[in-house]
Amino acid sequence: MTDAATYRARRARLAEAMGGRPLLLRGHNVLPRNFALNAYPFRQDSTFLYFLGVDAPNASAVIAADGATTLYLPEPHADDPLWHGEVPPPGEVGALAGVDSVANAEALDGSGCLTLAVADPTVGLAGAVDSSDLTQAVVRLRLTRDADEIAQMEAALAVTAEAHVAAMGATHPGVTDTAVQAIIEAVFKVHGMGLAYPSIVTARGEVLHGHASGTPLVDGDLLLVDAGAETPGGYASDITRTWPVSGTFDGRQRAAYEAVLEAQTAAIELVRPGVRYREVHLQSARVLAAALVELGLLHGDVDGLVEQGAHAVFFPHGVGHLIGLDVHDMELYGDIGYPAGRERSDQFGLGFLRLDCDLEDGMVVTVEPGFYVVPAILQDASLRERFGDSVDWAAAEGWLGFGGIRIEDDVLATASGPRVLGPGIPRTVAEVEALVGIGPNPRQRLLPNR
Repeated sequence: MTDAATYRARRARLAEAMGGRPLLLRGHNVLPRNFALNAYPFRQDSTFLYFLGVDAPNASAVIAADGATTLYLPEPHADDPLWHGEVPPPGEVGALAGVDSVANAEALDGSGCLTLAVADPTVGLAGAVDSSDLTQAVVRLRLTRDADEIAQMEAALAVTAEAHVAAMGATHPGVTDTAVQAIIEAVFKVHGMGLAYPSIVTARGEVLHGHASGTPLVDGDLLLVDAGAETPGGYASDITRTWPVSGTFDGRQRAAYEAVLEAQTAAIELVRPGVRYREVHLQSARVLAAALVELGLLHGDVDGLVEQGAHAVFFPHGVGHLIGLDVHDMELYGDIGYPAGRERSDQFGLGFLRLDCDLEDGMVVTVEPGFYVVPAILQDASLRERFGDSVDWAAAEGWLGFGGIRIEDDVLATASGPRVLGPGIPRTVAEVEALVGIGPNPRQRLLPNR
């Protein structure tokens, strides 16, 4: 876990970057699902976690010009021990955060303080001034990972690896997608971790954010699982694997899977300081386009196909995003991955690329190319006109019902080259086939006596 000295150093750097103006950071509050006592699970604001590590609802902090910090916490209710158990005393919370003093939240006065330009409107404070400069300074400081952050992400990935392997073993024809999801999330909970995002577990992999629906898995299906654990400190993992429900890829599935894996491997090799992330994306697109030409789905010169965006008929999203305290790190602050002078493309597919900066030592990004057979795309008259004979539309229609394949890992850019974080999650055809269906199904695992 992060120590108090690290939090103090982060706040000192932020104060220095802002030139001595007092700063206000606000934590999240509890949100009710329908009435006050029935609340959504609390998740603290990521920037508040980064600079203070305090997970208490309705907390705030004022950072003075020299970095000296006052933490404001709500007064505990007298009946909290009955309903919620004993809470740590304010002084103990403040010590863990390395603050200089702790005060009652009711005493907070944000007058003259700069606060983040993007904030939860439910926690606004009169007198505080929204500051895009502060937002940019926060983004700059959170953009790269220190050793403590990498260690937390590796911890999340170790649990995520265990969950994916367990899910592979529990996959059998007839098992429902929700049952496989239960195995994954049970592993997270056993290790005291939560979800970094709602899990995607589906045989309809062509739906990019599709979720489990209680559908029984069928021999011949591909199961796409995009699921990642989050540490108690808020650090995310984001991993996707795709495997055959039968335990064996058929010929078409194997060819497409190996194409995606080759595209991912080539893209990962470019995750190095100084490389423009758009080039990481385009490298994966070129490798995938070459494979699609061999499969008879595209026709033409590979570079020309990628330049016009024809590959995006089968790979219609960007190759990845920043990851850290948020699974799509800091995207609540806008297009922070597009520095001045770089705009989102208006090209189909490329326009969804979430990151177009030059990579830096210490950045962590996902690399997640995919291959999808999406009926709505194949039936889109404007895309048929745009790409014409570059796409063999008749051949593509013969793949309808295939679903989708995505392979995703979290990669650290370092001066010595890319480093795939985590213990290594099976991803080759041989590794995946050796695991699928070798364990008890989810009911046998979770309900052994029923």
